[in-house]
Amino acid sequence: MSHPYEITTESVKAAPPAIVSLLHMGGMTPADWVTVLTLLYLALQIGLLLPRYLKRIRHYLEERRRES
Repeated sequence: MSHPYEITTESVKAAPPAIVSLLHMGGMTPADWVTVLTLLYLALQIGLLLPRYLKRIRHYLEERRRES
C-alpha cells in the first residue's frame, strides 16, 4: 500500500469523531447538530419537492380548464 493512501484512509476514519469533538468545544452539543441537520434535510426535501408539486397542480388546473 502506498503511503498517501494510508494517510487518506486513516484521516477518513478519524474525521467523524474529530468533527464532533470540535463542534462540541465550539458550544454545540451533538443534539443541537442533529436538530440543525434535520432542519437542513427538511428544507432540502421541501425545496426539491415543491417545484414538482407546483408543476402537477398547474397541469391539473390546465386539464380542468380544457374540460370545461
